[in-house]
Amino acid sequence: MASLQTKVSPSEQVLERIVVSEPVLISVIIPNYYSSRKENVGRLVTMLRDQTRKDAEILIVHGVSPQGNAINTGARAAIGKYLVVLDDDSQMDRTDILENLVRVIDTHPDVGMAGASIISPANINTFQRAAAKQFPRFHMPVVESVTDSDMPCHGCVIFPRAVFDQVGMERDDILRGLDPDLRVRIRRAGYRVVLVPQTWVYHPFPATVGKFARLFFRNGYGSAYLQTFYPEINYDTDEAVNSENFVAKRSLAFRLVRFPLRLLKSILTFQWIRFLGYAVYVFGYAYGVVKFQWMRLLGQNPRV
Repeated sequence: MASLQTKVSPSEQVLERIVVSEPVLISVIIPNYYSSRKENVGRLVTMLRDQTRKDAEILIVHGVSPQGNAINTGARAAIGKYLVVLDDDSQMDRTDILENLVRVIDTHPDVGMAGASIISPANINTFQRAAAKQFPRFHMPVVESVTDSDMPCHGCVIFPRAVFDQVGMERDDILRGLDPDLRVRIRRAGYRVVLVPQTWVYHPFPATVGKFARLFFRNGYGSAYLQTFYPEINYDTDEAVNSENFVAKRSLAFRLVRFPLRLLKSILTFQWIRFLGYAVYVFGYAYGVVKFQWMRLLGQNPRV
C-alpha cells in the first residue's frame, strides 16, 4: 500500500481563522496551497462576510497538500455544526449561498452532502465558453429542487459535521479522486448527495489550451495513481444531473472498452476540445502507469 507524504508549499504552513459572528454554527474551510490564488481568496472572504448567514467562521488552510489533508486540517480546528468547503479558485456573487446550503441540511436530515452548482462566469473567453458546453461538470444546470446527483464537489459543498466525522473525514493520502470517494462513502453510510436549488458558484474552465492540456494530463496521471495503488476507490463520475441510474464503480475492462467509444463520439459530434482532453488524459494515464509501476518495483512511495 502506497502512502503520500504531506506536502507543504515554500510559504509557512498557517491555519488562518476569521470569525464573522458568534456563536459559530458554520465553519467554512478554504484549502489554499497556491500563493497565486491569494487575491481570489481575499474576494471569497469578502463575499463570506457579506452572506445573510453571519454565524460563521472562515478557516483558510495555507500551504498544505494533498487537498484532503488540508480540508481535514481545517475540519479538526472547526467549531461549527456545519462544514462548508470552498475551492480557493471558486468565485461567488450571491449573499444567500450559506443560507441555502444550511436550509437543505436542516430540512432534509437524510442529506449528508449538498453542493452548489458549478457554472462558468460571464467574463470567460471563447475557448472557455466552448469548452464549458462540452464538459457538463464545468457548467452544471442550476436545479429548481433538491436533486440527488453525482455532481456536488469541493468547489462549494456542505456537510453536517456529524456525518463528516462518521464517514472518516477526507482521504488525506490520495492524489486524485477526492470528490468521488467521499460521495461514495456518504451514500454507503445511508445519506443522500444532492445539489441545492437556485444556488451556484463560479469556477472558470482553464483559460488557454495549454492550461487545459495540463489539467487533463494531471487527471490522467492521477487516475493511474489510483488504479495502481488504490484500485478499489478508482470511481466513475457522472455527467447527468440526476444520479438515479449512476453506477459509481466500473471494472477496468469496462472503462478501457468505453474510452475509445467516447473518443469516437467526440469526433462524430465535432467536440474537438473534448477529444483533445481525452487524448491528453491518455498520455497522462500512460505516463503515470509506467512511473508508478516502476516505483512499486523499486519499493518506493509516491510523493506529491
